[in-house]
Amino acid sequence: MKTFKYLYSKACALLCALCLLCALGVTSSCEDMLDKGNEYVIYDEGRELVNPADTVNSLLGILNKLQAIAVRTNLFGDLRADMVSLRDNATTDLKDIAALNITDDNKYNAPRDYYAVINNCNYFLAHADSTVGNPRTGRKYFKAEIAQVHSIRAWTYLQLVLVYGRVPFVDKPIVTKLESEAQYPVWDLAQICDYFIRDLERYDNGGNPTDYPNFLTLDTGFDPLTCMFPTQLVLGDLYLWRAVANQNKEDAKKAAKSYYNYIVWRLYDENGRQLKSNKMTGYKDVTWSSTQLKNNRYSGGPLDTYSSKFYDYKLTWGSSSMEISTVIPMDSAAADGFYNELRRFYNTSKATEWEEACISPSQVLRDLSKQQIYYGVGETTTDTVKVTADKLTDEEISKGYLGDLRLAACWKQSDYKDGLQLVNYQTVAKHRGQHVIIYHTSQIYLRLAEALNYAGYPRFARQILTMGLSNNVINAEVRPYYPEKEDSLFIDQFDFNSGVFLPIAGSYTEVPDEYGFTKSAVPSYQSSVNMEGVHSMGSGLSYYDLDYVKLEEPDYSALDAIPVVVAPTPMDEPWTLSQMTSDEFYAKSDDDLKLWWSTTVGDGRETADFDGLKTALKDSVDDYVAYLADLASYKVYRSKLKKAHDEAYKALIAKEQVTVDKAILDEQALELSFEGNRYYDLMRRSLWWGDNTLANAVSKRDAAVGASLMSRQNWYLKWKGKIGY
Repeated sequence: MKTFKYLYSKACALLCALCLLCALGVTSSCEDMLDKGNEYVIYDEGRELVNPADTVNSLLGILNKLQAIAVRTNLFGDLRADMVSLRDNATTDLKDIAALNITDDNKYNAPRDYYAVINNCNYFLAHADSTVGNPRTGRKYFKAEIAQVHSIRAWTYLQLVLVYGRVPFVDKPIVTKLESEAQYPVWDLAQICDYFIRDLERYDNGGNPTDYPNFLTLDTGFDPLTCMFPTQLVLGDLYLWRAVANQNKEDAKKAAKSYYNYIVWRLYDENGRQLKSNKMTGYKDVTWSSTQLKNNRYSGGPLDTYSSKFYDYKLTWGSSSMEISTVIPMDSAAADGFYNELRRFYNTSKATEWEEACISPSQVLRDLSKQQIYYGVGETTTDTVKVTADKLTDEEISKGYLGDLRLAACWKQSDYKDGLQLVNYQTVAKHRGQHVIIYHTSQIYLRLAEALNYAGYPRFARQILTMGLSNNVINAEVRPYYPEKEDSLFIDQFDFNSGVFLPIAGSYTEVPDEYGFTKSAVPSYQSSVNMEGVHSMGSGLSYYDLDYVKLEEPDYSALDAIPVVVAPTPMDEPWTLSQMTSDEFYAKSDDDLKLWWSTTVGDGRETADFDGLKTALKDSVDDYVAYLADLASYKVYRSKLKKAHDEAYKALIAKEQVTVDKAILDEQALELSFEGNRYYDLMRRSLWWGDNTLANAVSKRDAAVGASLMSRQNWYLKWKGKIGY
């Protein structure tokens, strides 16, 4: 059954489609991009959208237009990068994408499809009446939908500018020939991000949007809320890209906060039913069993809950264990319309005859997977097992049972004989599902880690890879390394309640270093876990691997150069209650001292033994004043130590950022393989570091393609001389 036909029938109004009046033109005219007089035009010019049927139909129409760009979003992100390779049976269009030889007639080089979405969004926003609603409940029909259309438009513009580099900006619907011939400004990445950050901040509600489209109920096992684009995630992406475009630390902080806002966002419908809860990382991994680790027997394969999470749409959107946050829903069969071609590109299939897969993991991805070290435990948590190649057979190694297991869980390949025909049979589990995935939990955490690292908090980012997050983890592994007030205020914004977010480190015991400051914290493990480091999803218990994302020890030699001041022995407060200095005490007359003693102590000693009392008071005051002076000197010494201690770590932050960023980039390759992210993950690094990360990485797959990427203009597609560099 065609996806959108079903959606429309449940929405009470059959959608013919929305206007496909799209706009483009980097010079003066969009006219040649305008698809005029086609079957998709449904609204007359100026028609207002004023009732619930309009709400449903118009938003679903926009989702329908997204189908046209779903597959190419993945292809442009993976084929141009280094983690996949094409087989000989790939189409010319696919081969040209991989070779960066993308001509105007390449079927995937069609800017009009992006502008079809954008123009539909512009039409909706121009004509939706935000004031109409249900007079009985007070609910505005379009409140949630308007916010969602702003989010979809921003996401689409971001994809467009990432593909083409510079794009015509149009924020009003084009419905006439005159409008299509008008001149429009051409914007780059930073300008697109600037505009849509301002645009979306109005609907973010401080990271806690209270309205979300929820007007459909399906009985197909697919939750329609999964089709929506959460404002926090799109806003996070915009901040992240603007951060790297401008190398701006403050934007990186805002990106991190936006991703966090989505993770902890708790959404309720108008009846109080919870639609979204906290998102945790600990529901998806691939591991060896404790028996396999104990006996060094691996032929049965690893235990896998990893790959199914990428095409299982039966869970409710927003639940803690639902990996997928957003998909573009596709039709179930090629004959129905927009079919997810990725399914046949990555998976061998047979209708009337065999069609072999044409996209496979590259040798670069296979090598990266093999370079990882798997750590596990046998019968007890103290029985650490390190899986190395000498423990595996050649057959097991050929299946990818080495280092990181996610490739082995996701990708299967074997020769299959069908009669006289020998078929190379490949499956990639991430593309067995019907729909194209845009956002999912571990991807969001990895972008959070990337943003935190750019913001100057590499140890915060590192915990996302190794342990997983909770307040206990943050307090023990992050806060001690960022002591400034500004740092504390930033970290305070991230509340991963330790009673809700449960990594294996349930608590910590602090271990002071030789200077008396916390150098490390020893975790105490708990059995109930719903959080784990992203690296643990394929490489076992990564927090046991002391060499994974290993950071240098600070140079504390400056502390040793500070003259030591020994802490004075604590003494009780003198009888004067420390209210007086020595001079003040000696200035008092005997009568004043007698009066003071009688009113504060009143034991009669001022009359029975005043000379002995006066001597004791003098000694006490003098000793305490000397003690206070020694204590002040010691506090100055400790303050100098603390400052030098903190400065010793600060000197390492820049180095740590490089180390942690490499680990995050590798983790994005391992965790997000085949998802269309890789090219853009590499592009962000080249922008942030101002280097040739993108070109150097792609050179490992294809030296010529990598060399061409040394020129930034070649990062992007062009179309008819009207768009791109």
